[in-house]
Amino acid sequence: MGRVHRAYWNHEYAMRSYYLDARWILVVSGLEALISTEEKDTSWQFRDRVRQLTAELKIDLNDDDLKLAYKLRSKLVHAESFLFNLETILPQSEHNALYQKLEALLRMTIRRCLLDEGFDSFFRDDAAVEARWPLNPKPKK
Repeated sequence: MGRVHRAYWNHEYAMRSYYLDARWILVVSGLEALISTEEKDTSWQFRDRVRQLTAELKIDLNDDDLKLAYKLRSKLVHAESFLFNLETILPQSEHNALYQKLEALLRMTIRRCLLDEGFDSFFRDDAAVEARWPLNPKPKK
């Protein structure tokens, strides 16, 4: 299962990385490996599908958290800044709490995939992901 395999290795790399900047990118990428089905609207796919996944696995992450998580990921992955300089997006005192929730969601999803073949099948291919977690209409700005 390619999606779950990529998500698993992103989680493994995150657990073996010291710096939160690198861990943040890896955990968000692990979640993207599971839920992304097309190249457009990647931010919306992340927020909408991960929000649906959090509800299913009972992790306390809301749309604002996911918006911040993805924005920070984008700033880090495009080398626009380091995490400690992104205080205007999310205060440094809140970085660890949000990261821990993201990492817990990734870990719980992978664990469930490994233990529950029925759940694993939701990540079989793009069509399976889209059927299980269809995208809601994007909110108007």
